[in-house]
Amino acid sequence: MAKVPFPKNPTPAELRKAYASGFVGSQCDPDDVAALLGELKHPIFGASAHYLTGSGSGKVSLPFKSLLKFDPEFGPDESQTTGDCVSHSTRNAVDISRAVEIDIKKEPEGFIARGATEAIYGSRGHGGQGMSCSGAARFVSEAGGILLRKKYSFADFSVYNSSTGARWGRGGVPSAVKKEGRKHQVKTVSLVTSLEEARDAIANGYSLSVCSNFGFSSRRDQNGYANKRGSWNHAMSWIACNDTTKLGGPGFLIQNSWGAWNSGPRQFGQPAGSFWVKYSVAAQMIAQRGAWAFSNIDGFAPRKLPNYGGSLWG
Repeated sequence: MAKVPFPKNPTPAELRKAYASGFVGSQCDPDDVAALLGELKHPIFGASAHYLTGSGSGKVSLPFKSLLKFDPEFGPDESQTTGDCVSHSTRNAVDISRAVEIDIKKEPEGFIARGATEAIYGSRGHGGQGMSCSGAARFVSEAGGILLRKKYSFADFSVYNSSTGARWGRGGVPSAVKKEGRKHQVKTVSLVTSLEEARDAIANGYSLSVCSNFGFSSRRDQNGYANKRGSWNHAMSWIACNDTTKLGGPGFLIQNSWGAWNSGPRQFGQPAGSFWVKYSVAAQMIAQRGAWAFSNIDGFAPRKLPNYGGSLWG
């Protein structure tokens, strides 16, 4: 297959066209998945979190609402400008998990700012576009960790700059960046292998980063769902689960990294740029072995936080 070029300063429509035309943003690497599973303390979510089995059954779980309390612009305002969808998907999943730890689980940490994507993408180990979800999971849990959208003495991540991560792909992430990241790592990363595992992970505040080759319609139906359409080598975060028959369920809510790229009704307060998918479609995506759950974040020093209101997601 000929390589599909990535558009310069792409609009949401141009992003969708590039991926639909065969651009490879997420790469399937079965060997690396197998290697990472051998490195992790809790490789498979279902076996490692067996005590959570069934905890999401019959529930509408909306952990993204915890993140919206700290980052009200989550979703539409940081559209990718290079092939770094995996870093956006991973960052989004981790941000939701750490927001839940603060908001719902009352851990004594500060959210401070959303995560930065540049170091995650820079860790891919090559100069070309795209990366694997397993590689991103390894960086946030082992080789590096979580960097924030802020200015550091060694790098300025206060504003998304895709060229930084693109540049580091060949030369490697600077040691100072990795050293800072290792202060704030994801302590538990697990592969999600079934619908039930995905449902229970999300019900407990663990968002997912999912790599697949599934594309979707840019128009949501009356319940906020999108139909499978075409093929994208792409990574997106799964940020909610509706394990009921309410409003078109059961299904999962997926957040894309293309800004406000789609249209149609939204349900349960879902962010712009997101869409629901049916369980039947989600099961096929999970079967591609690119769905990772993130939990137990080594957080940031607490600050005095404002009163964000109640802690109920619904």
